Amino acid sequence: MGFSLLLTVLALKFKKVSKTNKDFRKFLMGHECRVVIKTKDGTRGKRFIFRDGAFSSDRVLDEYDAAMIWSDPKTAFRSLKAGEEGIKAALQNHLVGIDGSVHSFTWFGAAIKFVTA
Repeated sequence: MGFSLLLTVLALKFKKVSKTNKDFRKFLMGHECRVVIKTKDGTRGKRFIFRDGAFSSDRVLDEYDAAMIWSDPKTAFRSLKAGEEGIKAALQNHLVGIDGSVHSFTWFGAAIKFVTA
């Protein structure tokens, strides 16, 4: 439940900042990207879609430009909650995998800074 709730809150924050933050809207311009954060078994996750200067999300977990694939929801929740350091530790311990475009994933990392600051 924590992992799914965390992703829902993240999506809500992206939705809000995409409507209220002029700098974020500028950041979105010219970028089209679909990033999935999900569990390895594919039972939980969310897709974050940035297209035409707007943001949306859904639960389509098999169509993406980049994906963060977690070993299980508890590990994902703990690591994501801990922020950049938690994600780095999970990567080092092979608890999360990255698939797809490195550019899209790096861009998403920069986008997250708008909603976590």
